[in-house]
Amino acid sequence: MRAKGLTKGLVEVALGRRKADLVIKNANLVNVCSGEIYETEIAVARGVVVGLGVGSCEWKGREEIDAQGKYAVPGLVDGHTHIEMSLLSVTEFAKAVVPRGTTAVVSDPHEIANVLGVAGVRAILEEAKTTPLKVFCTAPSCVPSTEPELGLETSGARLGAGEVKELLQTEERVVGLAEVMNYGGVLAKEEGVWEKLEVARALKVPIDGHAPLLRGKELNAYVLSGVGSDHECVSYEEALEKLRLGLRVLVREGSVAKNLKSLAPLLKSGQETARQAQRETRNCLLVTDGDRTPRDLKEQGYLDFVFRRAVEEGVDPVRAVQMCTLNPAEWFGLDDFLGSISPSKVADLVLLKNLERFEVAEVVVNGKRLADLDFAPRPVKWKYPKYGESVRLKRAVKPEDFEINLDGGGRKRGGRRRARIIGLVEGELLTEELVEEVSGVDGKGVDTTRDILKIAVLERHHGTGNIGLGFVKGFGLKTGAVASSVAHDSHNIVVVGTSGEEMAFACNRLRELGGGVVLCSGSGGEGGEGGEVKVKVKAELGLPIAGLMSDRGLDFVVKKQEEMEAAVREMGCELQAPFVALSFLALPVIPKLKITDKGLVDVERREIVELEILQTG
Repeated sequence: MRAKGLTKGLVEVALGRRKADLVIKNANLVNVCSGEIYETEIAVARGVVVGLGVGSCEWKGREEIDAQGKYAVPGLVDGHTHIEMSLLSVTEFAKAVVPRGTTAVVSDPHEIANVLGVAGVRAILEEAKTTPLKVFCTAPSCVPSTEPELGLETSGARLGAGEVKELLQTEERVVGLAEVMNYGGVLAKEEGVWEKLEVARALKVPIDGHAPLLRGKELNAYVLSGVGSDHECVSYEEALEKLRLGLRVLVREGSVAKNLKSLAPLLKSGQETARQAQRETRNCLLVTDGDRTPRDLKEQGYLDFVFRRAVEEGVDPVRAVQMCTLNPAEWFGLDDFLGSISPSKVADLVLLKNLERFEVAEVVVNGKRLADLDFAPRPVKWKYPKYGESVRLKRAVKPEDFEINLDGGGRKRGGRRRARIIGLVEGELLTEELVEEVSGVDGKGVDTTRDILKIAVLERHHGTGNIGLGFVKGFGLKTGAVASSVAHDSHNIVVVGTSGEEMAFACNRLRELGGGVVLCSGSGGEGGEGGEVKVKVKAELGLPIAGLMSDRGLDFVVKKQEEMEAAVREMGCELQAPFVALSFLALPVIPKLKITDKGLVDVERREIVELEILQTG
């Protein structure tokens, strides 16, 4: 894949015999190829960089920019993201990130694929063509995230090896196999997983990985399958082991998962010991993993934020630029036209007032200044498959659907029972498996004094009526319920609350919205003083595009996010990104204990486990 518009006529421009379309003079070029910074001119024609140089290498341009005192860096490339996680359409996402310097992303669209299948992937790519943002995708490998034969969850669609091959062969901007989250299936040599790996290997495309905490022989076997990257490292030792085995290490810094502080020593080659001076960072990438809330996008930025965090942790700025430009371009085979400011590459570049703080002065996309592009706010025109038909519950939800009866294995009812509880870990996607005593009377079990709440997942794609029930600790609600149709990766409805009445109300309101996030609260009920429960909506955000994305603009979504965060704080939750944290409690491929519409999942054992722990003797 090469930059568009490469012709023999560009040679005349490069030789200075014809005027360039744009010449940027006196720029401090951050050269990611040589790892240095120096002043130069940058000549652009037909959207392509045609020359760099000073002195005898000078060009005349139809338009010229004096970049004296400014730094020129390639447009940033996010090597691993999920656009749907921004809650925005591709159009609105592009409007949020391009002005901040991100001009290309490699997105794994398995969120929308789990709801709408291949048609959802193609819709993402088609809408992207109407924006200045270059959107590449990887073919989702985990739709659903676990092999259907295991029976751990219900997704809206299934993508097998045939669909993966079709996407890779027919869509130019599908550039690899998306993160192979089912690492347990790889090690167990499950046929469905290996068929997709074999397709990718035969087509010689990159294979992204996803292997939290995997080490030793199991990690070697995982790498042997053809996987070439991992973005789930949480410790320096884990990341170094994976780097030594040839994996690209994708260092993630998001709104919830914050790994930079722990992994920064891996990125600071030569700054600590002589032995570490030999370590190479060209196989390291800085990524978001899509984990940026709308408000953080607006207030802090996107990949530019991750760059700043890396510099704050002591990473050399030039290396940091490499890790979010050239390195991802090389990994996905896009470096023939992306990732650096050099002849023949597409003219996507950013002029910065300050390098360390990544203060954007100007963005150039395809050789055109962003201010000259049609980037004005406008309604979303692209229609997604099954638009507005995202929540298909079998029937209206009732409070009794959330009753949890712990009977002690047939012994007398009442008293307290020991149950498995999902332990939420703030700042991580990992969870703990806790075992604590809960009330077994009349389907209760909520204990807000100990922060033990009910959690449930309701299947929303096929009207099966499946409801998985459990307990969670760490969410902090004192009253009310929160329900969301964003629940990775099958994106059923996940709801957490203090009473069945409130949880049912939130789910039914979500059904009316066609997907989104609903917060509600009422008096009485299981956590109150008895009597009729009067539940009201405290805040909500509709997400009618597949139950994942808004059809409104960034400012609207941010306003709604702020309203929801204020409401959830009033309800007792103090998590930094509560709705993102909630969404990952339903992902059964990140240890340790998660919940799906089929029940509690022990991720390491890859099986449904009982809620109650029976005492023997």
